[in-house]
Amino acid sequence: MSDDLVIEIENLGIGYSRKQILGGLNLQVQKGECISIAGSNGTGKTTLFKTILGLLPPFQGKISVLGHELSSEKERRWVRRQIGYVPQQTLPGKLPISVHDAVLMGRWGKGFSYGKRPGPKDIQVTIDILKWMGLISKEWNDCRYLSGGEQQKVAIARALVREATILLLDEPTTFLDQKSREELLHLMKRLKLEQGLTLVVITHESWQLPKLTDRAFQMTGGKLRQLTGQDMVSPSSLNWSRQNGII
Repeated sequence: MSDDLVIEIENLGIGYSRKQILGGLNLQVQKGECISIAGSNGTGKTTLFKTILGLLPPFQGKISVLGHELSSEKERRWVRRQIGYVPQQTLPGKLPISVHDAVLMGRWGKGFSYGKRPGPKDIQVTIDILKWMGLISKEWNDCRYLSGGEQQKVAIARALVREATILLLDEPTTFLDQKSREELLHLMKRLKLEQGLTLVVITHESWQLPKLTDRAFQMTGGKLRQLTGQDMVSPSSLNWSRQNGII
């Protein structure tokens, strides 16, 4: 695996309880690249993410992340500490938690854990990310009362404090209004250009990430198909993207 490849998948087969969901997958992701994987619910997009995170061992084939083949639990645990993961947006919990503490929790397993309290570095990394994300003014606000777009930014900040080089985003724009979606797309562009992160994004529609995505794929029938040209663009999304400065 070359230094420029951060994810390499060869003839991968994955599934649950002996039932294969995806098979024959091949994918190479370059350092600093942004790829999107489109597909309807139930096609296996999140299953693929679980395998990249080392949570779901494959049935067959090989997967390597940052030069480490995920062939043992030790390697899978190491990889999980190197990746930032932003799950699908869910409703905030019922218990109060500040933006600061919600983001700080992203350092769990990276800087602190059972029997080890957050240290000065954990606090400083949290503050630095809140500033970069434009959330510092809401540092001590209750997450339950944030807007949908603000909650999604908190989720991304929680992934970033892990100081990861790869960021996996699962349906990041779902349930957001147009303004929040526009802000999130610009934020993702900054993550790629300013932070140099490698982004892998799951989305329902490949055209939701115009000009941000270096390559787009469609997940269908348990396979990945690379999209080109007009496959990635719908007329309505093209007009919206131009109006909002995304393209």
